[in-house]
Amino acid sequence: MIEILDRCDMNCPICLKNFDGGFEFSMKDFKRALGGVLKTERACQVVNFSGGEPTLHPLLKDFLRYASDNGVLQTTVSTNGLRLLAEPGLRRLFKETGAIAALQFDGFTRRAWEFMRGEPALLEKKLALIKLLEAEGVRYSLVATVAKGVNDGEIGKITDFFFRSRALTLMFQPLSFTGRASALDAEKLRLTIPDIVRETRKSSFIGKDDFNPLPCSHYSCFALAYYLAAEKGQYINLRDFLGREFYLDVITNKTLPGLDSSAYGAIKQRIYELWSAADSSSSDQAVLKRIKEILRAIERDGFSPERALNTGMGSMKAVFIHSFMDAHTMDFGRLVKCCNPYAQADGRLVPMCAQNVFRQK
Repeated sequence: MIEILDRCDMNCPICLKNFDGGFEFSMKDFKRALGGVLKTERACQVVNFSGGEPTLHPLLKDFLRYASDNGVLQTTVSTNGLRLLAEPGLRRLFKETGAIAALQFDGFTRRAWEFMRGEPALLEKKLALIKLLEAEGVRYSLVATVAKGVNDGEIGKITDFFFRSRALTLMFQPLSFTGRASALDAEKLRLTIPDIVRETRKSSFIGKDDFNPLPCSHYSCFALAYYLAAEKGQYINLRDFLGREFYLDVITNKTLPGLDSSAYGAIKQRIYELWSAADSSSSDQAVLKRIKEILRAIERDGFSPERALNTGMGSMKAVFIHSFMDAHTMDFGRLVKCCNPYAQADGRLVPMCAQNVFRQK
């Protein structure tokens, strides 16, 4: 995660941030921030651009291209979508660079949008933008901030909408009480990961036990579920299909599984084991056939992480739940396990919730 500026064209009441001084990354700042990640991790599959509203930064194009040139496989840009809706050139930039628009999408009621963003009529703009992104082939994901008694009753509907759309992933973020949101009633509005998991089960696409913690982080921070598109409109939980132990091993310490040759080889071997063991009359045969088609596409001109990523994104969906800490829930043990740090302009990495709680007003 790299915060590239603090400016924004909205004034959301639930914003995690409340910046106490203006900043805007220079190219030198960005290079040092990404360099700090690469020095620590040796490789970086995913970088998220945050802020503020990142699409307001005049160097966004240069940042996206520099990240790609330095081995970052996937860039995502957290955005309210207003500039993307208004500016065709910005949408072209996202398409040309392969950047994913991580679009705020908090539900379907005017009340939810008014409470979360201070603008009750935003839904129409979001739906119009999604229509444009899909028509123009711009990749996007959905990010829903959810609060008890505000839009938690819409979690199932948001999930259904996600699976029927072309969005790549869906992220639920229970409202965290830092920044501007620290003025809100935490006791009244707080949701937990189990609360959200229960609500997702109201979706026809989610099974009872689909979610598990992300192994690299603390179990109270992150839950996720991956799904394979087996047939049109039908999705199979990847953990259930591959087997729990194998699945957890593959996703351990990885944001995106199967993008290095060893992990990909292990997945391929597991698929062929399942193929050999499957009953010829089983419905699993159709799923295995679909996976074999995906493997062929990945290997068409020899394996590469880029091809694996692009092929996988066209064949899978994922639902994430990311629970941020605030002053009420701060836990040092969770900070130590953080695998979603903010990269600083001086090359340091700061745990996300430490920055949100201790490094702003």
